[in-house]
Amino acid sequence: MLGPSHSLMSSQPQSDLDALLTRMRQRLYPETIPVLASYWLKTVYAAGHSRAWWRQLNELLKQVLRKQLLDGTSREALIDIQSWIQETGLRSGKTSGTRNTLDPLRPDPEPERLAPYIQRLLNQWLMTEVASTLVNGGESGIPQDGGTPVLAIATSLERLLLRDRLAPGTLEMLLRPDLVSPRDVYPCDMEVLADIVLALLGRTWTAAPAVMPATLLGVATWSALSEGYGEAVRHASYVQTLEGDEVHVPIAAAQASEILNGDPVRIASIIVTMDGRCWEAESLQSGAQHSVIYKPRCRLRIDLSADHAKLIVPWPEAQLHWPGAADFQRPFELFGREWHQSRWEMDGEHAWLHLVFSRVLPIAEIQPHDVGLRRSHLASVDMAWAALEEALATSLSQKGCEPVEQLRRTDFIPLGRAIFGLTKLAKSGGLVNRDAIDTQLRAIRYLQAQVSVEYGRVPWRILPVPVQTSFLRKRPDNALIQLLSQVFDGLPEALSETTGQRSPSHAA
Repeated sequence: MLGPSHSLMSSQPQSDLDALLTRMRQRLYPETIPVLASYWLKTVYAAGHSRAWWRQLNELLKQVLRKQLLDGTSREALIDIQSWIQETGLRSGKTSGTRNTLDPLRPDPEPERLAPYIQRLLNQWLMTEVASTLVNGGESGIPQDGGTPVLAIATSLERLLLRDRLAPGTLEMLLRPDLVSPRDVYPCDMEVLADIVLALLGRTWTAAPAVMPATLLGVATWSALSEGYGEAVRHASYVQTLEGDEVHVPIAAAQASEILNGDPVRIASIIVTMDGRCWEAESLQSGAQHSVIYKPRCRLRIDLSADHAKLIVPWPEAQLHWPGAADFQRPFELFGREWHQSRWEMDGEHAWLHLVFSRVLPIAEIQPHDVGLRRSHLASVDMAWAALEEALATSLSQKGCEPVEQLRRTDFIPLGRAIFGLTKLAKSGGLVNRDAIDTQLRAIRYLQAQVSVEYGRVPWRILPVPVQTSFLRKRPDNALIQLLSQVFDGLPEALSETTGQRSPSHAA
């Protein structure tokens, strides 16, 4: 699945740069190269290289830019990296950092449980996170087809993964090409996901993007392919020949015989592979294994520049005159979305079908009851707790609860009052009045249950410092510790060890 892992602390600049250039050449969607370059730079920066290492990398970049033939996007990305080295890295001495990752909170799940997680991550949670990111101070970056900035997508995806605190083994599994199909996710998003995962793992190298698996987009109305042909496409294989790339879809001998008896052979159909390419059926191969042979037509791209996402796909029925609007009994399912036809377009001898986004594929159809992974919470969750944290701090300095009363999220006000009451107890007498502390914690537990479905448990970090200090110094008894663990997420190790066990993980 993966090549030998680079140890960044001992790697040479040449090997890391070679990895970057190779991944640039392998890029399926060049518009995401700014993400690749940005997270590659974050990865090597976090390794803590010496100033001499950065000087050598700077010289290597000069040679590449002078000698190698690069496309415009790749050249611009390398120039940006070189500019950072010259203007920030070498001049200011900021040549080392720390890797942006968190300690994992749960063990690795079974691989099959990751597929629905990836689908929800990329198709549901990511777009909501991106919207919050852009509304609250957008990110820069190259727009995807004039739409959402690609670096905003990458930043949002990184935040989601960091909140989930996936173990390294789980992150490794996210790079597996066989977990999802083109029906489930957009390959462009998978490229960005791989960039983020590699940065979290501290690696600069990964295997080439996978071509397979494939999914059936559609067949011509007069095609002789069987109704269950979509299942056969799932078992297709990628073949490289002297004539070019091919995809072979195995079919039964009986079906092959039926197709060959027709005049002409009617196999017109379109499939899509995991690298985003669209393939058209060209011939039928007979022998020990009967297969429908596909040749590549184009790479599909979602157009996000309008109010509704659009997609243009080739269609195997090229006619000069259409008898009327084609009636597709079911919507198209591709890239984790449902699409319906908008219009037809003729281009020489070829037909193109214009599709318009209908909705995200229903999660209930692909999501098992228990995926074994906690849901990624949204940016709005962090914003809500941050607002309460600020209100509590201000209330403490003003010695009054008015800032809490002015919270925009009115459902947080009762909870804020209760936490402020706990703050006053901690300041006035520490934890001397054990019964009062117990009563206040039970009140907080009751009130946080009103918001926990959407926002989870109260983050320990939002407690004013005097409260945190009191609990850490006084070391409450086990009963109070249990109450704390039921109310607060991220209880300090020093407190959770008091009971001999870690606090339970956040449940969203």
